[in-house]
Amino acid sequence: MPKGHPITRRQLLRRGAILAGGSVVLTGLLAACRGTTPEASPTAAPAPAGQATPTPMSVITPAQSPTPATTAKRGGTLRVAIIGEPPALDPQFTTATLTANITWHMFEALFYRDKQFSPKPLLAESYEFTESNKVLTIKLRSNVKFHDGRPLTADDAIASLLRYSKLSGRGRNLFTRVANLDKIDTHSIRFEFKEPTGIALIHLAQVDSFIMPKDLAEAYPDKGLEQFIGTGPFKFKERLPDRYIALVPNEDYTPVDGGADGYGGTKIPYFDEIRFIPVPEQAVRGDGLVTGEFDFAEQLSLDNFDAFKAEPNLSLQVTLPYYFYGAHFNKSEESIMSNPKLRHALLAAVDVEPVARAGFSRPEFYRLYSSQSAPETPWHTDGGAEYYNQRNPEKAKQLLAEAGYDGRPIRWLSTKEYSWNYNMALVLKQQLEAIGVTIDLQVMDWATLVRTRSQRDAWDIFITGHESYQHPVLHPYMNPTWPGFWENAQRDQLVQQLMGETDEARIKELARELDRVWWEDAVMIKVCEGATLRGYTKKLQGYANLPDWFFWNCWFA
Repeated sequence: MPKGHPITRRQLLRRGAILAGGSVVLTGLLAACRGTTPEASPTAAPAPAGQATPTPMSVITPAQSPTPATTAKRGGTLRVAIIGEPPALDPQFTTATLTANITWHMFEALFYRDKQFSPKPLLAESYEFTESNKVLTIKLRSNVKFHDGRPLTADDAIASLLRYSKLSGRGRNLFTRVANLDKIDTHSIRFEFKEPTGIALIHLAQVDSFIMPKDLAEAYPDKGLEQFIGTGPFKFKERLPDRYIALVPNEDYTPVDGGADGYGGTKIPYFDEIRFIPVPEQAVRGDGLVTGEFDFAEQLSLDNFDAFKAEPNLSLQVTLPYYFYGAHFNKSEESIMSNPKLRHALLAAVDVEPVARAGFSRPEFYRLYSSQSAPETPWHTDGGAEYYNQRNPEKAKQLLAEAGYDGRPIRWLSTKEYSWNYNMALVLKQQLEAIGVTIDLQVMDWATLVRTRSQRDAWDIFITGHESYQHPVLHPYMNPTWPGFWENAQRDQLVQQLMGETDEARIKELARELDRVWWEDAVMIKVCEGATLRGYTKKLQGYANLPDWFFWNCWFA
């Protein structure tokens, strides 16, 4: 740096030169899994292209204990720095995590995921499976109102679920098994399934199965919502593009009893307002958190972890298990990547370690394993592991020749709004160009990327992440309409079997087969499971350290 120029706060962060005194918290899922011995994945390929044995992330010792919780109180505006503009405020219309994390403050589903990720009633009061899990009867709570004051009824639930069955990939998968969905009375509905479907509650505990007024569901049958009326603890106030999305308390909200529990239970809106502020530059999010411009910031730089940890007024959340990341291929006929030999050529070339390090800074922030599911889950397997982390450029070149690749540019969509996305893309681009592949890296904002990836003729590869702790049938790419457009009859059969199976050993076997088919069809270049870093002011109380963030039951000290 030239002499005579003062060092800015942002430059200090980049250099990691902040004084000591911060605290670190680990996500509740990891804490719940502590002491669990993960299943060791076997060698993925002959040495040196082996697969690392996954191990849970070690607990980071806080430099200072988190501030003790204070008595909950109402008031204040919470300023949340998010990675950019969400592509929509309708989680049935888009699978973007950012959309889900904002909108579940407004929208609620019949069930929620508790701290063990099991489904529990939310808008439902009770439920009953009968006829060997072929009939599901759900009784709705009678004291729930929408944000416009109208009471929740069975008609609203049915209309919303029918919209979910058409717009959501998960909804389409679930409804392939639904024979009938009927109204029993004003506050009761009944699913009749073609086959036993015990997994139905897991689907109905996801935010994309949210319930809205019947007239709203019918007014937007095939496009994103433009009115946002739900039952949640916060309601929509305004959206000023590139400035903020503002939510305010739902004063008529009636929470369920029993206390907070995971992503549901008792939910109280304490803040006068929550503002979700798009801040695409990662350094600006971090700088604003340190200076007090923001109260909470997501997707902070893992490179600057030590600097953030040293900040006396901040708490940090490192989340792992979290998402696994990789490059999805466009498998539609409109893309060059519809050629499976070309996809396998790219798989063979990749050395995942430097890609993971580029995305997630250092080894304690990522894990290398082949499965779609984290080691702590019952779905973690070694199916197809021989295709992971092959590091075999000679094999890759041979497959390129067999695929008839002629140097045509491969269109790769990327964004800097998620730093891991761009950083991983750069290293993968370098590795693939080394075997003779031409990469056209197109950088854009995340909302544009999400819109572009839905166009079958507009791209060939993009990077994204998927929840490593979710049941594998919930991954969006299990539906052929999700970008990537993966169609596979074996996949469909395995998904349907998993949706009806209850035997643990059989579920493990089916999950292994699903992993194998996923790799054999070269759906994507899986790189790693990566942690995410969030930071928040210590005056923010009640924050639940779970993989996905939310701000009901939170307040300012």
